[in-house]
Amino acid sequence: MRLNYETIPRYVPHAVKGHALNQNESQYVFPERLKTAIRELPLDLSHYPVDELTALKQSYATYAGVSPQQLMVGSGSDELLAILCQAILDAADVVAAPIPDFSMYGIYTHIARGNFVQPDADGLSFEALMQTIEAERPKLVLISNPNNPTGKIWSLDDLETIASRVPYLVVDEAYIDFTMEDSFKDRLADHANVIILRTLSKAFGLANLRIGFMIADERLIEKIDRFRSPFNVSGLSAAVATVVLNDSAYIDESINFHQTQRQKLETLLAPIGNVLPSRANFLYVETPDSEAWAARFLEKDVHVRAFADGIRVSAGTDEAYRLLQQTIEEVTSLENS
Repeated sequence: MRLNYETIPRYVPHAVKGHALNQNESQYVFPERLKTAIRELPLDLSHYPVDELTALKQSYATYAGVSPQQLMVGSGSDELLAILCQAILDAADVVAAPIPDFSMYGIYTHIARGNFVQPDADGLSFEALMQTIEAERPKLVLISNPNNPTGKIWSLDDLETIASRVPYLVVDEAYIDFTMEDSFKDRLADHANVIILRTLSKAFGLANLRIGFMIADERLIEKIDRFRSPFNVSGLSAAVATVVLNDSAYIDESINFHQTQRQKLETLLAPIGNVLPSRANFLYVETPDSEAWAARFLEKDVHVRAFADGIRVSAGTDEAYRLLQQTIEEVTSLENS
């Protein structure tokens, strides 16, 4: 084994009983029309998925407003992030990211033998990140927009400034379908060093398929594609995803559902603490009692994600909200008694 491999965390998935509001999965009920269309798919399982992947890239290129040559498909945006780190980083290269941000950024940097750095304080401010960039001179900067876990939106002007100061910038737009006006895509043509990551796991509700996309300058895609395994996405996943992408009404239905449920959730969670603004399918509530709140909700089979200074809660169903409200009312009643 490699030296220090023990420092790389091992991810072991666990089945979730009850309401999973901890993983930002879609809670929108999949329409019957799409289930029927998927069941009727003609599939030849004996061949490698050349046609299916070509069709998928064309469908997503149409949705995203880019050319298929600007796309790379991966087994979730996680795999694409791993490929990026392998393609861009040499040993001991520095990677920077805000804090808090997606936990896998540091892990994939470590696997690629890079050095991962984050601001020491006020880690989600533009000023703190720029100070880290000036001090550490990273080869690669990773930023989720909207931010995971807080929902913060980075301005496009700030992202352009960051892109002008580093060799490579990755803008991770896992939740951008909920707020497309904040996408960096329309400025990509002016920044050949910027890479956008997208996924079908969130707004599209296809987490089980593991489909992600990289969007970048065609010449950069050609270079990074050399590090991708052949046929890294199954034809079955690609074909199902194409059916969903070609149903133009579905994504609007899903987004409208999650926006409505997020607004309900904002009101519901207000007694816990400061609810941060978010345009994604989750909310972050600042509270010093985060672990206790997560444990209380878990008693009613509602899973939320606890952080040091707050909890992240995915937009969910009215039934899950009933249980959240019941817990909050019980705690509030006890504190006031």
